[in-house]
Amino acid sequence: MAPRTFTVVTTVQDPLTADRLVEILTEAGLEAFHRAGGAASTDGFAAATPGFWEVLVGGEGVEKATKLVEDELATIEEEGEKNAAAAEEEALSGEHPIEKP
Repeated sequence: MAPRTFTVVTTVQDPLTADRLVEILTEAGLEAFHRAGGAASTDGFAAATPGFWEVLVGGEGVEKATKLVEDELATIEEEGEKNAAAAEEEALSGEHPIEKP
């Protein structure tokens, strides 16, 4: 059996987004997985680099995966904007006022 070649399609900043992208890709029939990177320091006194997650797919599915990932990331961005607007509206409505101690 010949070894498989996987290619990084995108890099994201959180594991939940990486999970969601892998799910979309596997539902489309592509072999996909993610791996963590960063969040390490080379010595005890340096700051850790921020964590990131690479989403990888089999070499033959890169073009299809790229389109799917772009579409899903756009959807995630739209959902984030809608959720932020809804949260702001709720905060301004006074339905759930923030109680001060």
